[in-house]
Amino acid sequence: MSLQKINKLKDEKGFTIVELLIVIVVIGILAAITIVAFTGVQNRAKVAGYKSDANGIAKVAEGYNADKQTYPVGADAAATKALYEATTNAVKLPPNVKVLAVTASPTITASNGPTVSSTDKTYTVWACAAGANVYYFDSTATPTTQVVKAGDGC
Repeated sequence: MSLQKINKLKDEKGFTIVELLIVIVVIGILAAITIVAFTGVQNRAKVAGYKSDANGIAKVAEGYNADKQTYPVGADAAATKALYEATTNAVKLPPNVKVLAVTASPTITASNGPTVSSTDKTYTVWACAAGANVYYFDSTATPTTQVVKAGDGC
């Protein structure tokens, strides 16, 4: 090989395959870290939304109590649900929030706290003369059932 060819090869600039592979691996590691962190943020945001909705449902019960001097409790679960979802209430449910009224303390899991459809979230509410308990499931950190109380709760 002549000296001119060797000098010409030295002048050519570019990355080797090894350098390119190292860059690709580093980018992949950074992407994996970002995706894991983003999933945690999504879960915390979802639970914060659940808590906000549960507080909104409790405010409906408090508003009903302020207007009628009694908490919204019907003769049965269906009647209680109708009282919470009535459009004549001074305080309305948050948008796309529904109520599943129960007559005793429920068991709440990740699959039913709340039930989420394409348009609505349905929260379990145990209503009684002393107030109401609104349940949702907190899947962050230590998964547990959370309760937001209206009045003294049940």
